Amino acid sequence: MLSGLSQAAGKALGGARFTLVSVLPAAVLTGYVTALIMTGAYSGGGIHVSRLADDAKDHPEWLAFAAFACLLVGLLLRPFQVALVQMLEGYWQGRALPEAAGALATERHRRRLHTAEVVSRLRVLDRPGTKFTDVVPLARRRRRAARIAARADRLVLRYPTGPHPVPHANDGDRDRLMPTMLGNILREAEDESGRRYGLDLPTVSHRLSPQLSPSLTTAINQQLDLLDTTCALSVCFGLATLAGTPLVGRLDAWSLAPVVTALLSIAAYRGAMQVATGHRQLLAAAFDLHRFDMLTALHLKPPDTPEEEHEQNTKLTRFFASPEALAKEDLLGVVYKHPDPAPGGPASGPSGQGDDSA
Repeated sequence: MLSGLSQAAGKALGGARFTLVSVLPAAVLTGYVTALIMTGAYSGGGIHVSRLADDAKDHPEWLAFAAFACLLVGLLLRPFQVALVQMLEGYWQGRALPEAAGALATERHRRRLHTAEVVSRLRVLDRPGTKFTDVVPLARRRRRAARIAARADRLVLRYPTGPHPVPHANDGDRDRLMPTMLGNILREAEDESGRRYGLDLPTVSHRLSPQLSPSLTTAINQQLDLLDTTCALSVCFGLATLAGTPLVGRLDAWSLAPVVTALLSIAAYRGAMQVATGHRQLLAAAFDLHRFDMLTALHLKPPDTPEEEHEQNTKLTRFFASPEALAKEDLLGVVYKHPDPAPGGPASGPSGQGDDSA
């Protein structure tokens, strides 16, 4: 009965996505804390792992209650999934302490970016009068320097180094760096995907997404599901680390449990960064393939040259970003192009008298 209820609830709330994103992290955290309590890990004495199997056999209703609790927790946490991802991205505004921590973390990434930019230009130059015996060591130093420079160059590509996709669209958003690496990767993905065409992804996303092909929409949704899941697991294992901190005082093998959960939290976070890196390619493909479909849906004339496209898209982004903007003032020079009437549709002019001769 309970499994049927869980399946029905999962289908009603999003199917596999609800189970993966909401229920799985809650089940992992609840199961871990419950296991620590039932085995007596917090008491400081011996840990009886066999007690779990015995209690599950003697009290099956507890398993049903735990499953229902995981489902309920997943349901309650579902509206906060976006906020959880944004927290890991580094959107910490609104409180004095988080803002101060965010400023320090952003400065750290700024210095890290500057160092990577310097290291990416690292080269080993030839010295005049190099001996034949020094050729091999010199080649090794060059290869090592090339590897270090390539690694630094890849790091630079993960940061939002460019300006806002539309200059002066948001005067208060000149600094594009975020406090966390995940936030920097996602912001660079958002900026770079639309900047080439004068578009800003957060501004035009709701107008672009309906025009995407089914295959691309599926791929993007799968990436977002993976991103949500890895972020949720990272937070889940982080909370499990806090819950297992008292085990450190046992000074036995179980003292390593918080270390293991901390490593799992870091691994999940790094997995989220890898997913975000792949998500960047999908966002770029969305603009490359379907930006003109968005213009067609808006009944706008497609531009003839890249210069015209960038100018028109810049006007559109500024117009959509400002709720108070007026089309007659902010879309000067933008030309409408309405679709041709469907064949067999009603004629645009008045209907004339038909020929009486048949």
